[in-house]
Amino acid sequence: MFTIGFDLDLTLLDTSQRILRASRLAFTDLGASVDDAQLLPHMGVPMEDVARELVPGIDTVAFMRSYRHHYDTDATTPVPVLQGADDLIAAIAERGGQSVVVSAKQQAAAELAVADAGLKVAAVVGDHFGGRKGEALRRFGRVAAYFGDHVEDARAAQVAGCPFIGVATGAYAEADLAAAGAAHTVSNLHDAIPLLDVLG
Repeated sequence: MFTIGFDLDLTLLDTSQRILRASRLAFTDLGASVDDAQLLPHMGVPMEDVARELVPGIDTVAFMRSYRHHYDTDATTPVPVLQGADDLIAAIAERGGQSVVVSAKQQAAAELAVADAGLKVAAVVGDHFGGRKGEALRRFGRVAAYFGDHVEDARAAQVAGCPFIGVATGAYAEADLAAAGAAHTVSNLHDAIPLLDVLG
């Protein structure tokens, strides 16, 4: 069996609006004012690191407590499954493979997001970013590819010893992802289905 790895936020799910809302409210709770324009370039980076970057000296424990509260209790901001995600995961299963999510999102939050979206994946690993995603992927045997929307996902694939497939559904264009080391780039996950016959 082969494994295909996936990033979660902005690769499989469009969590951007819920992340932005929860972040703004958490910063406000701690007496800081941060807007979407400041947050957007940091999408996909662990939120503790974003908080430190945007508000040096911030209490990251308190920030994350507030962020998690606002994110987890938000029942109105939609989190749609991105185009082609379900079809690609189904196509992987049809070819005898398994899909695994490895995300910077906290473990419980990643598991909940996957469950809420009804994504049929074999495993979910949270709390990993950059090269650490690749270390997690190696637990799953032969990894045929890692799909991600962030340039740091190229490092994950490199560590896992597999091709990086850049998905231009986040902050980075296909050219940026290719420059970071993507073996292939796609504008959406449905367009990646033909790649399985090469990757698998």
